[in-house]
Amino acid sequence: MSDFDQPKLTSPLPRSRRPYAALPLAWATVVLVLTLTPSAEMPRTPVWELLSFDTAAHAGVFAVLAGLSWFSLHRQRRWPRLARHAGGVVLVGSILFGALIEVLQMTMRLGRHGEWSDLLSDGIGAALAVGMAAVWSARQDGGRARPLASGLWLVLAAAATLSAVPMPARAQNAYLLRARARRTIKALAAPNLYGRGYVKQGEHLAAAYLRGQLAQLKLTPLAPNYTQPFILDVNTFPGVVSASIKADGPTGKLTNWQAGTACIAAPNSGTGTAKGRLVLLDTLVFTRPTVQARYLRTEWRSRILLMRAADASQLATLPAALRQRLNAAAAWITVVPKLTASLAAEQAAQPRVEVLAEKMPLWLDKAIFGDTATGAPQGRTVWSTVRVDAQLQRNYQTQNLAAVVRGSIRPDSFLVVSAHYDHLGMMGKDVYFPGANDNASGVALLLELAAHYARPENRPAYSVVFLLFGGEEAGLVGSSYFVTHPLVPLKSIKFLFNLDLLGTGEQGATVVNGKLFEAPYHRLLALNNAHHYLPALGARGRAANSDHFPFSEAGVPAFFMYTRGGSAAYHDVNDRPEALSLAGFAGAFGLVRDFLNEAGAAPAAKK
Repeated sequence: MSDFDQPKLTSPLPRSRRPYAALPLAWATVVLVLTLTPSAEMPRTPVWELLSFDTAAHAGVFAVLAGLSWFSLHRQRRWPRLARHAGGVVLVGSILFGALIEVLQMTMRLGRHGEWSDLLSDGIGAALAVGMAAVWSARQDGGRARPLASGLWLVLAAAATLSAVPMPARAQNAYLLRARARRTIKALAAPNLYGRGYVKQGEHLAAAYLRGQLAQLKLTPLAPNYTQPFILDVNTFPGVVSASIKADGPTGKLTNWQAGTACIAAPNSGTGTAKGRLVLLDTLVFTRPTVQARYLRTEWRSRILLMRAADASQLATLPAALRQRLNAAAAWITVVPKLTASLAAEQAAQPRVEVLAEKMPLWLDKAIFGDTATGAPQGRTVWSTVRVDAQLQRNYQTQNLAAVVRGSIRPDSFLVVSAHYDHLGMMGKDVYFPGANDNASGVALLLELAAHYARPENRPAYSVVFLLFGGEEAGLVGSSYFVTHPLVPLKSIKFLFNLDLLGTGEQGATVVNGKLFEAPYHRLLALNNAHHYLPALGARGRAANSDHFPFSEAGVPAFFMYTRGGSAAYHDVNDRPEALSLAGFAGAFGLVRDFLNEAGAAPAAKK
C-alpha cells in the first residue's frame, strides 16, 4: 500500500464514556473524612527542618485530587467547553474545596485549626498537578501548548520557588514554631502521662520525657541527670469520685453527677462514702444567734451539708465551736459556678465534692424551700450519697529539672528561663486533667528557647539557665525549694523570665511584676512596639500566682508572662491541646528572646 493509500487521522481519538468522575469524588471524600477527623485521634506527624511535613502532605493530597479531577473533566464528552478549560476549572475548584475544609475545621470544634498556610499548600499542589497535566496534554496535541497551560506552569514555578525559601522568613518560622510546640504540648498532655500529677506517678513520667528533651539538645546539667529532688505532701484521688441526690417519695428523681464534667473532689476532701439527708446551709447562720444555736444542736453525722461557694468562703468567720460542728457533717457539697480543681497538702474528716451550678436539678429548690409561688412547703426530704476515694501522700518525692547553656564571655552571670511542668493529675481511673495551657504551653516555649541558645551560632555571652519546676500546683513548692537550695548563686541571676499559660494570645499578654520592675518592663514594651510580636502588653504588680514569686521575694528581678484571649479552660478537663490557638506563641518566643539578648544573652560579636 502506498503512502497515498494510508488512512489519515484528522481528529483526536474519541473520549471515553467511562465514569471517570468517580475517581476524584472518591478521593475528595477520603480527604474530607481525614481532614475533619478530631485532632485527638490523629497520629503525630514529623516536623521537617526546611519544609513542614504538613505543607508537603497538603500539597501532595491536593496534587492527586487535582490530577484526578483534570483527567475526569478532560476525558468526558458531555461538556466539551468544560473539557477545553479543565485546568482552570480544576485549579479554582481545588482552592475552593481547600478553603471549605479550613472553614469547617475552624467551625466544627474538632480541635483542628484553619491555617492560611494549609490553603497555600493546597493551591501549590493543585497548580503542580494542573501544570503537569497541561504540558502532557500539549504534547499529546502535537506540542501546541494552550495559553492557560503556559500560565499555570509559570504560576507553578513561582509557587515552587516561594515554597523552597528556607527558614529565615518570619512567617515560616512562626509556622514551624507552632508545629513543634503542638507536638510538645500533645506529648505532655497525653493520657499516658496521667495529667502530670501524683496518681500513677504522672509527674515522674513527664520529668523523664523532659530529661530526654534536654539531653537531645545537649544542654549541660546543673544537677545529676538534670534532677534536683525534693519532697512534698499532697492529697490525691486515685479512686472513685461521685455524688448523687434523690428526693423521697415515688416521684423522687435521682440525679447523678459525673466526675470531671459535673463534679470534682474538693482539694482537701477526705476519703469514704457518706449517705444522709441533704441540708442546705442557712445563710442566716452568719448573723442570727438562734440559727447558730439550732446548728449546734443538729446531729451532723447523719447530714450532708449543701452550700454555695460564696457561703463556703465565709465559714471561717463563724465561731470555732460552730465550725467544729459543721466539720462533723457526713459530707460536704459545694455548688460552684465553674469546676476549678486544685491540690492541697491536708485532708478533711469527710468526703467533699464541688458540683457545677448548672448541673443542679431544677426540682431541688422546691424540694428544700417549698413552692415559692404559693409559699406552700413541699414536705419532701432530699437524700444524698457522696463517695470520694482519697489518699494523702506524705513525703512524696518529686523533682525540679535544671540545665544551662554556658556563656562565652561571662559564664558566672546568669539569665534564667523557667516553667513548671507538673499539673493536677487524675481524679479516679477515667478522669485526668491534661494541662495543655497550664503549663505544657510554657514548657514548649522554654524548650524552643533552649534549642535556640543551644545552637553554636547562638551561644550566649551570659549563661542561660533553664528551670523546669515540679510542685507548682501544690503551692510553688519546687520553685521555693530551689530558692532555698539554689543550684546557681541567686545574687548572680541578672533576671528570671517565668513562662506559664502561653497557649493563646489573641488579646496579647500580661506581665506580672511589670509594675514592680518598671525599667525592664519598658524595655520589653519597646521591643514589642518595634517588632509587633504581640497585639498588646499589660503590666501587673506583685502576685504569688506562679514560680517567679519565690525569686522576686528573694530579691531576684523576675517577670511572669501569660497570654490572654482564646480558650478559657483552666484547671479543668477541657484544657486540651486542641483547644489552644497558639496565636501568640511565635510572638512570645521572639519577645522573650530579644529581651534576654538585650539583658546579656546575645552571642558575642565574632572577631
